[in-house]
Amino acid sequence: MKNVAMGTLFLLLVMRAPFASCQDSLVTAIDRLLAAEFVNDKPGGAVLVARNGKILYKKAFGMANLELDVPNSENTVFYIASNTKQMTAVAILQLMEQGKLSLQDTMGKYAPCPPPASGITIRQLLSHTSGIVVNVTAPGFKETAGKPLTEFAPGTKWNYSNTGYSVLGYIIEKVSGQPYGEYIQEHIFKPAGMTSSWVANNDRLVKNRAAGYTNGKRGYRNMPLENPAGFYASGGVQSTILDMYRWNEALRSGVLLKKTTLDLAFTPQQLANGDSTTYGFGWHIWDLRGSKSCRHGGAVPGFFSETLYLPVEGIFVVILQNSESIAPIGAYTRIIASMMTGNPYSFRETAMSQKALQGFEGLYANQHRELVNITAAEGKLYFQRPGGMKYQVKAATDHEFFFDRDYLWLEFERNAAKQTTGLLFSKVGIGANYWKKTDQPALKLYPERFSDSLMTLYAGVYAFAKDDSVFVEKSGGTIVLKSAGKTTHTLVPQTERGFTTFPGNLHVVFETPEGQEGALVLQDGKTKKRARKIR
Repeated sequence: MKNVAMGTLFLLLVMRAPFASCQDSLVTAIDRLLAAEFVNDKPGGAVLVARNGKILYKKAFGMANLELDVPNSENTVFYIASNTKQMTAVAILQLMEQGKLSLQDTMGKYAPCPPPASGITIRQLLSHTSGIVVNVTAPGFKETAGKPLTEFAPGTKWNYSNTGYSVLGYIIEKVSGQPYGEYIQEHIFKPAGMTSSWVANNDRLVKNRAAGYTNGKRGYRNMPLENPAGFYASGGVQSTILDMYRWNEALRSGVLLKKTTLDLAFTPQQLANGDSTTYGFGWHIWDLRGSKSCRHGGAVPGFFSETLYLPVEGIFVVILQNSESIAPIGAYTRIIASMMTGNPYSFRETAMSQKALQGFEGLYANQHRELVNITAAEGKLYFQRPGGMKYQVKAATDHEFFFDRDYLWLEFERNAAKQTTGLLFSKVGIGANYWKKTDQPALKLYPERFSDSLMTLYAGVYAFAKDDSVFVEKSGGTIVLKSAGKTTHTLVPQTERGFTTFPGNLHVVFETPEGQEGALVLQDGKTKKRARKIR
């Protein structure tokens, strides 16, 4: 994605003015956001925004077919990919309302398969908690080459599974007596008024269908789909932005499901231990700056899709595109929806004192012991991973910060005493990763990305004089120090040769005399030990 002049682009987006009450301002803001990414003579997409059934914005960008010089339009048909899962989930819930199946029905009821797969419930398939492995196919669901059908006990973990939704498609066929595509056409598309939507097969001629592309070093190239029917119930639907709007309206108005049943789909499911997931039935259930959001993304070769619905506010955003490498549409749907709620993501810098910035300083660690170092200097705040580049982050609010690239976002958490306790790092809330603030102060880090060649040079086995040895290994963007039966320490670079450790407070200096084997010096307090590199 090309860099954008952030200040100019976001000036209009971040004003605290009530966009929701001024449609012209909203349309202009969305236009500016999207026009910066979609180019007229390249593959593009189509966008629709609605509130409470009223379409506020619909526009197409770029080309549907580069070779035939056909532009995208509001009637262009795109693959919606994994947004198909919403329709598969609704089909299952329709059959449940008719009393033809139960969410507690198991796979074993519909096809012979060994335990524990035979005990996987429809609820677990819908919520991605089944544990079913990739590439299991119906009928039979038989073990292949002695490999089990599940990778964890059903209901104990969450793991996104296209295969699980393909199994649901098979169950729809078994219960309804119709092929999946026919069922969706008759019971979803027809009552919803979706006249330009199809479940893909290998030979149907589809009017206004876009070609799919990817973009690489050689420029744009075709991304043909060799077996579109194979996407089936997990990703095989093709549709338009207008039909996706009709789909959402059919859900809102109760045409397809009772409200109480739809609420099941919009409810995060629980694991066997009581922990909540962030997925319902066919929708991710996330928070969007205080609003409940039901969203899904999708990708098949040549196509990306994103839908986002705020059920309380009645806001719906859909973006469909015919290239794998254009815009970060997941971020765009969230930015647009947040603007409509009146609580937008702000990419306009707010002044903050050095004293206030120092309240965020410290060393943060996640559950995998990966580190983030936050420092403040001369009225600026900096974010750095050990071994990585040092980035300035700019204040959007008194606890939220943004990067000058890719819509990356930091949100600091505070306790009741206003003390910083952790941070969330994400792309405007997408894929948020949490780091807890440790008791250690911010570290003095090597200011540049630590080179892979140096990590390779230092990696190896080092022997001390008394037959004790330690291992230095590459791990992600840094290196770790291991010793038999003892804690693994992350080596945090402070200079090209000097490191401190986490956890602990050891210091390591690598020696690489020219023409000789390397060595390291390990210092623990006042005690120093030297180890020779033996391999």
